[in-house]
Amino acid sequence: MLLVDADQPEPMRSGARELALFLTPEPGAEAKEVEETIEGMLLRLEEFCSLADLIRSDTSQILEENIPVLKAKLTEMRGIYAKVDRLESPAPVPVTYELPTLYRTEDYFPVDAGEAQHHPRTCPRPL
Repeated sequence: MLLVDADQPEPMRSGARELALFLTPEPGAEAKEVEETIEGMLLRLEEFCSLADLIRSDTSQILEENIPVLKAKLTEMRGIYAKVDRLESPAPVPVTYELPTLYRTEDYFPVDAGEAQHHPRTCPRPL
């Protein structure tokens, strides 16, 4: 049996300690990697926000320019639709026009003897 010196650590324990130190990542290196990842994500977030702001401002500009034009077209189209509706509506009842008595044929050519009304002529008969 080998005599183990009390001052010297066991070979197995010292090997395990060395291996644990070697395999354990440096706390500073790990934190640095996390910090770089966070910085990359913040940069991407800032790019996304600026792109969203650009889209929002473009949309607002387009709406400010085009909404008045669209409102004018809407008013114009409403007038056109009203005209079309008037043209498509049923024809109004025609106004009856009373002919002057001079041109009434019923007075001169009665259909029925009871209907005949004699109107005196205003023109004198030639003799």
